[in-house]
Amino acid sequence: MELRVYGKNAVIEALRAGKSFEKVYLQYGKFFEPEFLSLLEKKGVKWQWAKKEQLKKLAGTTKHQGIVALLSPIEYSSPKELFSEVIERNSFFVALDGITEPQNLGTVARTVESFGGIGLLLPKKGGAPLNEVALKASSGALFHLKVSRVDSLQKALKDFKSMGGRLYAVETGGKDIREVEFKKPLCLVMGSEGRGIGKELLSLSDEVTTIPTVGKTPSLNVSVSCAIAVWELFRR
Repeated sequence: MELRVYGKNAVIEALRAGKSFEKVYLQYGKFFEPEFLSLLEKKGVKWQWAKKEQLKKLAGTTKHQGIVALLSPIEYSSPKELFSEVIERNSFFVALDGITEPQNLGTVARTVESFGGIGLLLPKKGGAPLNEVALKASSGALFHLKVSRVDSLQKALKDFKSMGGRLYAVETGGKDIREVEFKKPLCLVMGSEGRGIGKELLSLSDEVTTIPTVGKTPSLNVSVSCAIAVWELFRR
């Protein structure tokens, strides 16, 4: 589960030790040296202001010194490690664009692991936190996958393509998924139910594929869409 670290010195040492952070909360109205904030930025750690009472609840004590950090329960892999294993094993991974609910993150992870996928590619900003909710929803699958967080999904996936991988975006308006000829190694790109996949990622994809439906509801939840797409890939 999430490890919560509080106090400035403890947080700085965790940063220097290269621990994987989910987020840092700083007390609203409290002064923090620009050097410290720059260190957070340099390490790519998300942070936000929070009220004193919120920090007390997070830390379980008033002795938090105005700072509480949530460390990831897993160690992240580099995108190169993820891509290399996918290519070596001629397998697949899933990239999540704009997925903010940890429940969906965990459910997708469970599907990927169940059907032999290698891991997940997640954005550092605008993505779901990897917390106890995500872990529970994954039924422990997150411990068996390579998970990578990157500044830019577009840049990372360009690198994957340059290594010989292919991208398949699962989105409305594309080719019927039952007719798509999947070629591994590959990445399935999934977007949020409301916003969908960003235009840059759609244009980067080798093919846009759609799950046909006949009901009156306009779309499927991302975890359901991912399960269908992964099964379609697996059954081939």
